[in-house]
Amino acid sequence: MNRTIVVGPASLNVIDTGSGCPCFVFIHGLACDHTAWQLQVDDLSRDYRCVSIDLRGRGGSSLTPPFDTTRQADDVAAAIEELGIGPAIVVGHSLGGTAALLLNERHPDLVLGIVLGDALVRQQGVGAQRLVAALRAAATTEPMRPLVETFWVEETPEAIREGVRELMLGCPFDVAAGMPENAPDDRMKELVQLADRKPFMAIWAERPLGDPAWLREVAPFVRQEIIAGAGHFFQLEKPAMTN
Repeated sequence: MNRTIVVGPASLNVIDTGSGCPCFVFIHGLACDHTAWQLQVDDLSRDYRCVSIDLRGRGGSSLTPPFDTTRQADDVAAAIEELGIGPAIVVGHSLGGTAALLLNERHPDLVLGIVLGDALVRQQGVGAQRLVAALRAAATTEPMRPLVETFWVEETPEAIREGVRELMLGCPFDVAAGMPENAPDDRMKELVQLADRKPFMAIWAERPLGDPAWLREVAPFVRQEIIAGAGHFFQLEKPAMTN
């Protein structure tokens, strides 16, 4: 079921399906939309309530700035409160993992546990300043193309590669530039240690975008799993294993 949730001047497209506790709330990454987690929602919603959200400027949500991770966290919190589904298990892919960590910090009562999907969890944080500047200077998403091409492994099917290219490069450039802007790079250790006080899991691609060794050092209770033979969009490449 598609729902519209109004947050100030913005409207958020929310897909709410299934029933059962706990509820899973899925947050997509940079320049993506809720379909990045569609295969997980399709499977898990047979036993659990699953909510996936188009962040501002993506999918069916309004093109209403700001688009940064703090705004994302507060928007997801607003959706959880409006639907009355907290505390929930929050699942964030890539940059959406940063939003999940901020959600846990800013709205801890709404978060039961956190799952990070190949998130930019590392000592230096997201580190997207150059990409943001390049996107704004070019006024297109073309500067993002080299980054997208690093997401694959040899086994990544061409259909998934092309689908992700179309999804990410089709994002409005100002949305793509705004999403990682002002990411809390200097507070990543603090954020993951807060998450580690709850059930906390990190799922990694074969070549992780983040740093599993650093995460283990600073968050000793986290459960980590690497999905061999899968790239950054492991959840699309190996859905059964992910689920």
